[in-house]
Amino acid sequence: MSPSLNSKLRSLTLADQSMGLNMSPKVERQSTADIFTPVIPVTSNVIETPRAAHAVLVAPSVAPPSALVDGAVTQDAKGIACSSTMQWGFSRELPTSMQERREALLEIQTRHDSTCAFCQKNKSNIVAGQGNPMAELFLIAEAPGENEQLSAQPFAGKSGDKLNEMLNAMGLNRESIFMSYVLKSRPPNDRPPTQLEVDQCGPYLLEQLLVIRPKVIVSFGGPASKLILAVDEGITLLRGKWAAWSPPKNVNVAPIFVMPTFHPAYVLRNYTQETRSQVWSDLQMAMSKLTPQN
Repeated sequence: MSPSLNSKLRSLTLADQSMGLNMSPKVERQSTADIFTPVIPVTSNVIETPRAAHAVLVAPSVAPPSALVDGAVTQDAKGIACSSTMQWGFSRELPTSMQERREALLEIQTRHDSTCAFCQKNKSNIVAGQGNPMAELFLIAEAPGENEQLSAQPFAGKSGDKLNEMLNAMGLNRESIFMSYVLKSRPPNDRPPTQLEVDQCGPYLLEQLLVIRPKVIVSFGGPASKLILAVDEGITLLRGKWAAWSPPKNVNVAPIFVMPTFHPAYVLRNYTQETRSQVWSDLQMAMSKLTPQN
């Protein structure tokens, strides 16, 4: 059996105990990827390999911008629009190496923390994002919550533990993926973000996507899924169906697969066989687009 096929079969049998699909033991896969973090500097020990071209996707849901003027967003429709505050892929060439991408992510974080009008009101609560600058899998949620705010880490607390179990079931870990939010700080009373707040903070997420250029985006929950895809459908209709995020037309980046699924916190609140099976099915579909691990 070829290593790649064996790896796929092993991954497909690693339905985590948390997903309630079997009782197979968890397999820890040692990662050699270094992790982008806003706190601890790291040294790269990953050999960069060229990325394969993206396959043809469904028609993109996000309209590309037509102009960038006066810091305003370039589309009035729902979703996350580009703005003139964006630099990477526009006024600055997209990075390619691990080190260049790490530096670009740090620059985005620094610029966001000093200029985002929404997060300027919540400076002590910012959770910018974390993970591997060369990640093939990019996880997105709407905004950090109380646990994330206290720890300054994405996906913390019980839902973070559940995410770790999901990643383990996929044969992945936090060091091999990237995690971020549409809003980098917690809205008051955990209320849904306004379109103005999305317009102010969302473009920094788009820059992170352009710098990393993952193969697959997994959007957790209805709010994040609707914002990244600029649609009105709820998560029960969106989950389990491939969609795509289309980068701005003047940026030389191919559309990126998007797989919407339930948020780990929702899985904890609705801990049924059906919910766990649905999420595991969605994650298996995401796994099918990633490079097989030996």
